[in-house]
Amino acid sequence: MSAAITEEKREKVMRKVRPRPAVLILLAFVLLAPTNLAPRLNVAHADTFPCGSSNTMLLIQDSPPRMPVQNHDPNGADVNELEAQNTPFCMITSDQLASTDLSQFSEIIIASTQNQAFYDNLFPGGAIDPNISNWVQHGGVLSANLADCAGGSWSFTACASDSSSSYTFLGGVTHVVSFSDDNNINTQPHPIITGQFGGANGGQIVDDSCLQDLDCWQHSSHGYFTNLPEDTTIILTDDSNGPVFIEYHYGDGLVIASTTSTEWRYDYFQQNFQNLKLLANEIGYQVFKAQCQENDGDGEFDGNHGHGNFHHDSDQCEEGNPDPVWSTDRGDGRDFQSTSIQSVQLDKLTRTVTIIGLGTSGGLPVSFTYVAVEPGLTTPGWVSFTFSDGFTNAGFVTTGSIVLHGW
Repeated sequence: MSAAITEEKREKVMRKVRPRPAVLILLAFVLLAPTNLAPRLNVAHADTFPCGSSNTMLLIQDSPPRMPVQNHDPNGADVNELEAQNTPFCMITSDQLASTDLSQFSEIIIASTQNQAFYDNLFPGGAIDPNISNWVQHGGVLSANLADCAGGSWSFTACASDSSSSYTFLGGVTHVVSFSDDNNINTQPHPIITGQFGGANGGQIVDDSCLQDLDCWQHSSHGYFTNLPEDTTIILTDDSNGPVFIEYHYGDGLVIASTTSTEWRYDYFQQNFQNLKLLANEIGYQVFKAQCQENDGDGEFDGNHGHGNFHHDSDQCEEGNPDPVWSTDRGDGRDFQSTSIQSVQLDKLTRTVTIIGLGTSGGLPVSFTYVAVEPGLTTPGWVSFTFSDGFTNAGFVTTGSIVLHGW
């Protein structure tokens, strides 16, 4: 990939790096200051955010991605934004990854700019940990902030400019170390750019001047990705058009990956220049995608108490529709229509959804439990109904479909 910049591109960069006089003093201080302006805080997850059964988001970090700042949580930018979005998360260090059961989590965040031990634990033998790859393949949504060379590197090579990665990320993705202060929007309609899920700290990302959203962050990106999967969406690029913020599918899961200094600008040491939007948009979008995978079923089944039909639609946040469960024939000739959904539980490993709620059957009120299992390569789908009026019916799907993953 050529690092040459056209005259038009060069002029664009120069316009961005002509900040206001007040900013020049700040930039001089930044450039003269050491990379780590304050000691990092080593975080022991057991004392801060231990994992329990209610946690759906996992943060993996050994220390805050950058220095702690007074107006933010001392555990770092990711923690601060997860708290701001009221996301039920917990945290582990990299040496606990091998012993942690990831199956309870819908989303995982990997913090950036960690120490070398972190990357050695994350990439044992030079490839991403199989616990993470298996989890994503089964439908997990991973947000990997992979800006390195600020304490450690996901590579066997030194952190020299233009050095290629020797570690492989999910799907064989690699990276080249290349420090850039000029990042550019490549996919304008992407929700990480529009900010529609970023909450109070999110918002539209723009690319118009220094120390706003994208440029002049004392390295806005630390490298660019190479060997991208075919379906990759490139969200941001650097000044050589290298991909620095990407999204792609891996198995049944989704990967959002970045080499940008997302957490650095969030925890910037000058409060007036702290930029929260990119990280807020990233986390909000990740949560949205994890909650809004396909979760639909419609068809007929041969039950142990009669031939019946079924319908459920539980991805209403994606489609904007209610999430009903209904049947024109439960297997005993009576119909059923849900009126209230009390809980929806999705087991990604077994590809099973369990929906509990209230409804009516034959005009009478009932409570119900509905279970649907997505078909496998060699196994048919399966559904069951249990009603408070005493009727139950369960069996294999004969026609129709059940889809519990994907987008």
